[in-house]
Amino acid sequence: MDWEHVVMVSKQELAEGIRFAGRRAAAAAERTKDWDYRLGHRWTSGDAYRHIAAVAGGAARLYPLLDAGVLSSVTVEQAAQNNAASIAALAGKSREEVIAAILEGHEASARFVETLDEADLATVVKLGGYEMEKAEIIAQIWIHHSIAHAYEASARWPIL
Repeated sequence: MDWEHVVMVSKQELAEGIRFAGRRAAAAAERTKDWDYRLGHRWTSGDAYRHIAAVAGGAARLYPLLDAGVLSSVTVEQAAQNNAASIAALAGKSREEVIAAILEGHEASARFVETLDEADLATVVKLGGYEMEKAEIIAQIWIHHSIAHAYEASARWPIL
């Protein structure tokens, strides 16, 4: 494949994708019967949805940090601690409140992305193992990440 012809996600596609990911994660959360189901690691299905909800509205907070280099110094242990704290902060929320936070947060992040400059979104930055345009990092976090956790939390294979 000629990678030079792989087009970066546009600002509009990014905003639409964030909204789509939020709706898909909310739909999975609504349909997952057992939120106490233990996943392949320490989290439950409910923990995964709480994590999505905690991250959902964070694009405006994270985006400026992409230029600052701050995020590259975050260790895996620190990220795990932050995730645990954000999940615990939502532990008392009802399923409906978590689903609302997923939808509202993704909408807030999509609206923020719509305010960004396309040229700035095209700026390549290094972040941990990533070296890509800011738009692609935002897509990783607010589209792929949300859908991946929603799938993990809701999938009960094999489907018979």
